[in-house]
Amino acid sequence: DAYGPDAVRLFFMKEVAFGQDGNFSEQSFRDTVNATLANSVGNMLNRTLGLLRKNFDAGLPCSAAEAAGATAAAGEAGEQPQQQHPLVAVCEQQVAAAAAAYGKLAPHQAVEAVLAISAAGNLYLEQTAPWSALKKGSDEEKAAAGRVLVAVLETARILAVALSPVTPRLSSRIYQQLGLGEGAMDGSVSWGDTAWGQLQAGHRTADPQPVFARLDDSVPFVTEPSPGAAAAVPAGGKGGGGKGAAAGGAKKQQKQQKQKAPAAAAAAS
Repeated sequence: DAYGPDAVRLFFMKEVAFGQDGNFSEQSFRDTVNATLANSVGNMLNRTLGLLRKNFDAGLPCSAAEAAGATAAAGEAGEQPQQQHPLVAVCEQQVAAAAAAYGKLAPHQAVEAVLAISAAGNLYLEQTAPWSALKKGSDEEKAAAGRVLVAVLETARILAVALSPVTPRLSSRIYQQLGLGEGAMDGSVSWGDTAWGQLQAGHRTADPQPVFARLDDSVPFVTEPSPGAAAAVPAGGKGGGGKGAAAGGAKKQQKQQKQKAPAAAAAAS
């Protein structure tokens, strides 16, 4: 309950091969979940939706098919076929790898394949830097930047479907952010929906909200002391004990003995 089932499932499905033993520490769990769900998947979606809302009023300037069309379409007769859009290629390759891994009960390989999609989406954003063109580019450059945003959002949609066997709630939130309802949770989405091209021009997305909250210091540890709490305990003991506490106790005892000494002398006389 402390972390939610999606985070727990993702960690164990990713880090432990099915049927084998594995190691667990809560710090490792938090680091893994933050790196994958918050930093990679969540960051790719959230910053893209933010740019879309700021520059296109949250509406898609083109369809996913059009976003990939500049490089994905075949050439004219007598010409060499144009290169496939890089995100289309990554999605097709990694979705196929994930399907094969799920089928042979190797969820750790499936999760790695799907997370490679978000890594590619973030890399594509960094390489194309659509924020620069949207800020001071020509109309043509701004249109190209819009296609970048749509391509990344379609990538996030495909990732949500491919990861839904492990993280159904997260996938549902991604679909909600994309303005597609709760398809990943209500049973209306199937593996066939990993095919590229569902997002349509003019479709409106939701107000950007994080789909996974980062596990920071405000989230308490459950199975082990937090690093901060451990650092606060002196080396010699627990809860403020150790040498400091022992020294304080000795001084207090000496003071009490000094106070009793005059009273004892008076009673003797």
